[in-house]
Amino acid sequence: MFIGNTSDGTVCKINGGQHAGTTEDWTLRNNGPLAHPFHLHAWPFTVLTTSDATPAAGVPQDVVLVPPAGWARIRIPFTHQTGRTVYHCHILDHEDLGMMATIDVQ
Repeated sequence: MFIGNTSDGTVCKINGGQHAGTTEDWTLRNNGPLAHPFHLHAWPFTVLTTSDATPAAGVPQDVVLVPPAGWARIRIPFTHQTGRTVYHCHILDHEDLGMMATIDVQ
């Protein structure tokens, strides 16, 4: 679900619609040489696993560090509200260069 590339090859876009009342598992892929802190507004998620085997906290959170040349698998319950919001890399320069997108839960 998390697709698209920035100039450094990092996977970074969805721009899709999600269905209210559902739970989705996303795999966030990072093809670049730097870790990227992925942040989703409004819908806390649970980290299931990462490619670097960082132990999962097991609690809802809104940021996960996607390892360099790696991935993170997260579970998002779109169950408590509807509407449009954003997700992005928490590195401001990356966000400004396009590592930011919207989702719309209806």
